[in-house]
Order: sequence, then structure tokens, then C-alpha cells
Amino acid sequence: MIKKIICAGVLFFSFAFLTGNVWAKKTVSAPEQIPEELKILAKKGLDNIYGVRIDEASEYFNEALKKYPDHPISRFGIAMVTWARLEYLEDESNPELEKLYAVQTDEAIETGKLWLKNHPNDSLAHMCMGGMYGLRARLAVLQHRWLKAYSSGKKALKSMHRTLEIDPEAYDAYLGLGMYEYYAGTLRGVVKILAKLVMSGNAEKGIKMLNLCREKGYYNSTAAKLLLVEIYTKTGSRYADPVTAVKWAREFREQFPRHAQMHFVQIVSLYENKQYDESLAQSLDYLSHVNDKNDDIYKERYRSRICTAIGTNYLVKGDYENAEKYFSMSRDTIKTDKTPARWAVWGIVRLGNLYDLRGERDKALKYYKEARSYGNGWGFFESIDHYMKHPFTKEQLPGALPPP
Repeated sequence: MIKKIICAGVLFFSFAFLTGNVWAKKTVSAPEQIPEELKILAKKGLDNIYGVRIDEASEYFNEALKKYPDHPISRFGIAMVTWARLEYLEDESNPELEKLYAVQTDEAIETGKLWLKNHPNDSLAHMCMGGMYGLRARLAVLQHRWLKAYSSGKKALKSMHRTLEIDPEAYDAYLGLGMYEYYAGTLRGVVKILAKLVMSGNAEKGIKMLNLCREKGYYNSTAAKLLLVEIYTKTGSRYADPVTAVKWAREFREQFPRHAQMHFVQIVSLYENKQYDESLAQSLDYLSHVNDKNDDIYKERYRSRICTAIGTNYLVKGDYENAEKYFSMSRDTIKTDKTPARWAVWGIVRLGNLYDLRGERDKALKYYKEARSYGNGWGFFESIDHYMKHPFTKEQLPGALPPP
């Protein structure tokens, strides 16, 4: 799913994974206004995160922390910079950054609690609290830790209700609302059962909320649009709209012409729209940037991702020789990376798929076992175990391009 590529990077101000079933509530008291300078610093910090200018984002949030140390948005921003490094630069594959992010989030939450004791009508502070708990839930979902996701999301729920009670026009909050409504309305299994303990979701309503945020949000407009692209490129979904996803992905490329993540969003969108030749061409262009040692935008860490994407396009096109070549290139990155990248491990799974298609079951099982040896930190075991019991077949193509 695209959220594995952009998740927190585009959801830095998501303000909750599990939130309330409200569009808006009557204002109970006038919202407290934060200093305009703080608002601008936060916006610039987020804009730089979207542009993968992480050092610049850090400067803005550190300035906010220096000038406004008691407001939770400052420490929230510091934590989001760490998440950006984890998501954008380390492809969710750096345990030390995960630990640092958790510590910084705890600090931000404590700051928020203290602030709200004296500023109970600061809707932005409540939104930050919802966001911090929500991003905890988001991380837990990525790790398939459903109980943790439920626990954190339940805390986000309270903050989001309060945000809209104070300010019904807090349109940025509809990103979190829309996320909850959509995912609670579409996820299967245990996470959906846990979500229903809070409330049931409505996917159509969630999509409307996300579009409202896209149209009117101050901080979250880009994030909402990216999340809608994710929804529109969900393989086999009744809500899929790959045509719109391709259109918006091209708009993102125009808006962010030097942006590896937006480039990858386009690659996935083209793949889901069955434009395999163009998806492959864009993927090969992406790899050329990775190979360019003078290009500091397309990181070496992205090699496994793009090689697995290239291999998947070749697999769908029936070119098994080239598919094996690029899956193997993805796998080889494990030898040089400090920690195995998620896409590299998924490339090993894809090698298993390839050998199943060739009818070489013993080799396929060897690769599935190898992928499984790297642990279940990315939630791959369900897919791997299925392939170990049931050989991968042509009927399962094209399938999704990103890992599950």
C-alpha cells in the first residue's frame, strides 16, 4: 500500500488514526488563538517535511521550540522530524530512530498535558494531542500491533472530540476523522473488531471527510490528497479510482519536481492503472537517479524499493529473467545496509513468487524461509505463511506493487 511509502511522511499532522464519528459540534467556548509566528513556523516545518528537506524542517521546529517551548506543537514537530528521517530516509527500517521517535512523542504528550491545564480551549493543542496518540496508533498498525493501535486510538478519540467542540471549522481535523471512518469501515479481522469497540466506520463518509480536508485544510491539505491517492490505488477495492490517482500523482510531480517519494507515488499509481510500460519506464528513471552519486535526493537506501518495483513490473509483463535480476538486486542490498530494508525482504518474497511461477517449488520455499528469517517487524508473516502453504500462481497477478 502507498501508506507504506508515505505514511507518516504525509500524515505528520494526521491528528489521529482512530477518531470520533462527528462532522462538527456546536462551539462550547471561543477557541484560543496561538501566536501567528508559531503557526507559520509549524506550517513551514511541515512544508519542508513534505519536500523531504528534513534538515530545514528541523530548523523551523527547533526555532519554534526555542521561542514557544511550552506549546505541544513545537515538540510534536521535533518528533515528526525524527519520523520523517525514519520514513523518508530509512524506509521504516531503523530501530534506533523508532525508539527516539517514541521518546520524543512521550515528551510531546507530557508537554501537551501541562499546556492544556492552563489553556483548555486551545483547539490546536488538542489536535496535537490527537495527532500524537494517533501516530502511535499508526505505527502500531504498520507493525500489525492491533491492541496497541486500539489503545492509542482511543486516547486520540477524546482529543479529537474536544477539538471539534471548540472549533467546528478545524478542517485539518478531518484528516484524522476521515482516516478513522475509512479504515474502520474497510479493514478486516481483529483491527476492525477493535475499532468497532469504539464505533463502526463508514468508508464513504471517510472519503468525503478527506476531500473536505483536501479542499479546506491549512496544514493537512497535501496529506489528505496523498491519503486519497492511497485509497484510490488500493488493489481490488470498491473505492479504487486509479485514473484520479494518476492525475493527482502527476500534479504532485509538478508541485514537487525533485521529490523521490512523489515520484514513487506516481509509479504505484501507474501500476494500479495497469499502465505497466509507463510504470516500468518511471521506475527505471527512478533507479537512474539512485545510481547517480551526485543526486542527494534519491538515496541509496531507496535501491531495494525501486528494484523490487521494477522486478514486479517485469513479473506482471511475464519477463521472468529481468524480474529475477531486479529482485536479486533488491535482495543484495541487505549485504551492505546497516539493517535490512523492508522492500529488500519483500524482494525475497517476490523471488519465491517467481520460482513458484516457474514450477520450482523447492527454490520458492527456500526464499520464503529466508524472508521469514528477518522477523515479522513489517507484518509479512501472514503473506509468507500463505505462500508456504499455497504456491503463488499467475491468477494472483498483477496484485499490489508495494508490500502488504
